[in-house]
Amino acid sequence: MRRQGWRQAREAYGWHTTLAPRHADLDLLRHLNNAAVIGLHIEARVRWLDAVLLQPAGDGLRLRPAGLWTDFLAEGTYPEALEAGVALLCVDAEAAHIATALFQQGRCIGLQHTELAAWQDGERVPLPAALVQQLRLHEQPRPLPAEVHAAFGAPATQAIEELLATRYADVDAEGLLSDVALARYLEHGRSRWWLDGGADPSRLPLTGGVDVMVAHIALRMHRATPVPVTWRLRTGVQALGRSSVVLRCRLFDGAALQADSEAVLVAIDPATHRPAPLPEAVRERWSALLPVA
Repeated sequence: MRRQGWRQAREAYGWHTTLAPRHADLDLLRHLNNAAVIGLHIEARVRWLDAVLLQPAGDGLRLRPAGLWTDFLAEGTYPEALEAGVALLCVDAEAAHIATALFQQGRCIGLQHTELAAWQDGERVPLPAALVQQLRLHEQPRPLPAEVHAAFGAPATQAIEELLATRYADVDAEGLLSDVALARYLEHGRSRWWLDGGADPSRLPLTGGVDVMVAHIALRMHRATPVPVTWRLRTGVQALGRSSVVLRCRLFDGAALQADSEAVLVAIDPATHRPAPLPEAVRERWSALLPVA
């Protein structure tokens, strides 16, 4: 998405709203953490839908993402307000494609693309014709980003599995796992491999004098069903570069795949704010999780 230059221009978005970050959104480096930023994009999209839809989607029909792609361009701060822009790029019976951008202190700090679908009884169904007609009144046609058409690779065979208990706060107003809670689950899976030994959440990311920036997260949802008591989360390394790693996180309800994600993490030199080589200890630990050739 970041290669589509128009996305970082405020005037490219036909609808805007102001959002306030919370102190609880800060990470250990005192920046807005990636799950909170994803949540701000979601809040903007939900507000826009409330503003433009004249009537509900219909009994038993839920409008929920089938895909979310988020680029993190710069560090968000607290307590400065953010402005969010929303644009509907296209809509048909399959999905509505919605672009959002976050602006803070005169610069664009993040982009998100949502593939919004209709769900019924946990499965994806076509968008109703009346709903498509309503949304088309607000289209700002633009090409879709390449990420929307890109398929994930084969899942890592060396993934680490753990169980996560569903909390009451994870359930949204529709009685399903909220998108923000899903982002938090996947953040948890990724963060375990940022920490020494994966056990001490008070430690700063990685070791060897570098920090970590999440540059991009791609997320696909496969089901929209009532939450189980316990989820299975599988985290593995998809690819490893000089300064970056692609982590694959998959969330299961029993044997059923609920959601799948790939995240690009980049090691950053805190003095120069430029990419830095991954520390050897981290590279060795993550190499053990690479897919078997």
